[in-house]
Amino acid sequence: MNTLISKLGARRPLAAAAAAVTLALAGGPAVAGTDAFEQLPTQEILGRQIGWYVNNTLDAMTAAVESNRALVIVFGDDTSSFTQAFARYVASCPQLGQLAGAAVFAYGSPTKDEFARRMALHLKLTDYPTISVIAPRTDKLTEVHRLEGFFDAQSAARFLRGAIVAKGFWPASAAAPKPLPGHYLAYPGMACTWEGARRLGIVRADTPAP
Repeated sequence: MNTLISKLGARRPLAAAAAAVTLALAGGPAVAGTDAFEQLPTQEILGRQIGWYVNNTLDAMTAAVESNRALVIVFGDDTSSFTQAFARYVASCPQLGQLAGAAVFAYGSPTKDEFARRMALHLKLTDYPTISVIAPRTDKLTEVHRLEGFFDAQSAARFLRGAIVAKGFWPASAAAPKPLPGHYLAYPGMACTWEGARRLGIVRADTPAP
């Protein structure tokens, strides 16, 4: 890890601070609240619930290397409505939760997390949210897959699973996924499917699915 850290010139991550933000869903009113990622669970339940590293991406990278699992980082901006929508309406969906144990998951705000800021700069990120799949390497920062923009849980899980498997990072200990209802009505108030995201007004009704 020291080689990668020295290349990025990273120091310990900045302390995460709760900040008031405005959540503006597409076509909807602004809703005041705190950074939704701060409310996500940190405990991992294999095959059911992802444990998130929030604004602590250096420790997340260390955990990924030590366990030889891919690192999935959601880079976001606290003031981005789509970033906050992902945290509130997608990150806790069971479709995404089925990836628990298959990778190390983290959220990094470049304004709060110094390591995330340097990683985003190295990867030349321009849009938030961006989900990056990072190889568990110590010599250099290697991005093996990228999702830019807002994704529902079903689509994000499909793309992430495919990338992790294709790159040979799917661990033997990861739980096999069980069939889940795919219709948005199965998870009211969540964007677990693209139809759910449309219904909530997060994306426009005529926006094609990923």
